[in-house]
Amino acid sequence: MAGAADGAPGAAPGKTQTVGVAGLTASIAQLVSSFDGATLEAAALTRATHGVLDAIGVALAGIDEPVSKVMLGYAAELPAQDGATIWGSARKVALTEAALINGTLAHALDYDDMNRSMLGHPSSVLTAALLPLAESLQLPGRKVLEAYVIGLEAMARVGRIFGMKAYDRSWHPTAVLGVLGVAAGASYLLRLNAAQTINALGIAASEASGIKKNFGAMMKSVHAGSAARKGIWAAQFAQRGLAADAAALEGKFGFCDMFNEMQEPQEPADAATRGLDIMAAGLVFKQYPCCGGLHTLLDIMLDLRAKQGLQAADVAEIECRLHPQKVAYLDRPAPGENLAAKFSVQYCVAVALLNGKVGLADFNDTIIFDVTRRALMQKVRITAREDFGSFESEIVVRKNDGSALSARMLEARGSIRNPLSEAELLAKFEDCASVVLQPAQAAEAGAALLAIDSAPVVAHVIELLCPRS
Repeated sequence: MAGAADGAPGAAPGKTQTVGVAGLTASIAQLVSSFDGATLEAAALTRATHGVLDAIGVALAGIDEPVSKVMLGYAAELPAQDGATIWGSARKVALTEAALINGTLAHALDYDDMNRSMLGHPSSVLTAALLPLAESLQLPGRKVLEAYVIGLEAMARVGRIFGMKAYDRSWHPTAVLGVLGVAAGASYLLRLNAAQTINALGIAASEASGIKKNFGAMMKSVHAGSAARKGIWAAQFAQRGLAADAAALEGKFGFCDMFNEMQEPQEPADAATRGLDIMAAGLVFKQYPCCGGLHTLLDIMLDLRAKQGLQAADVAEIECRLHPQKVAYLDRPAPGENLAAKFSVQYCVAVALLNGKVGLADFNDTIIFDVTRRALMQKVRITAREDFGSFESEIVVRKNDGSALSARMLEARGSIRNPLSEAELLAKFEDCASVVLQPAQAAEAGAALLAIDSAPVVAHVIELLCPRS
């Protein structure tokens, strides 16, 4: 697909410039400060709109999760003020605290979208920061979408440089790259110049953190909220004059050196022709409220069940084949809590075969110990395949009668090559939002979010996210 003009000086419309050896920080800052959101093509705005819609929906659905209750309890102790709204309530708190809380809610279910360039969850972080910031500045919805696109671009540019190395070294990109993306998007909304944006990125680089060891624990959800809060904080303090190293992302002791052992970061060879990441890589939307690394397996199992009539009673063994990088954190044969179950091949594949679906109700600290589920989980084994792509999976089902069924899939539905329709995304939003809102209000909120590009001020849309008495 053709990319939109990115506003980089000297770049042809739809092109990005190659990042020089010592210029990554300045290059991203220049992109942000000179970005002309008016040039964005309709498809880019639509994709950003879908990201915002999805992030808010899953945040509302996650409002009763244990980590969300911790955050909402914290919010109740904060002074109410004219800052920004906590979604799903009428309460307003300080802007950065609203970003922390909304971002945590949006990642609480692990149901939020993904981006393959930055290997993380962009919309939960960006929406949690940029929508409250636009609310506090009384900006129109269009500005949120523009800032979203440029924030995603900043995340993705560094993510493409990193590849899998930082992820394999146990850093969580949603947290580590998310703070940079929010700093970029917030700098755009605050209209910072290039020098100020360099400082915002430098401040954000020092604030970046988040470890994969917390996958399957409450703290993973907080990674998204923390990145949202820190990214806003970085842009605000840069606006106030707080200075950072002008090349904080590159060089010895820089961001890339720390997280990726790379002192001279350069973008991949296709950087000059790639265009904006929201068009080139886009977003991957989830059908299931669990780790995205499981979704090809679930698509395969549900398809085998539906088309082959496969039943749990017929099964002697289920072999799940996937990339070794996925095995490292998805091989959880006996998860002890619902968050760990969201990262368990054994649990999620068993649920898919038993129920013919995998939904929100399948993840609580009681149902994960269901005897029938645990028995089927014992029949699931995992094989690492070096020759598989990162999101590729295969299932081989060996039946009690000696026969076998198998299927292989390159990537799950919801990806840019295998997309969900807008109607499916809206249905997901309404289902999620109905945890908090009455169905009619959920439908009204969904329609308003799909039309956020034309909202004169985002506050009018945010009001629809608060339950009516």
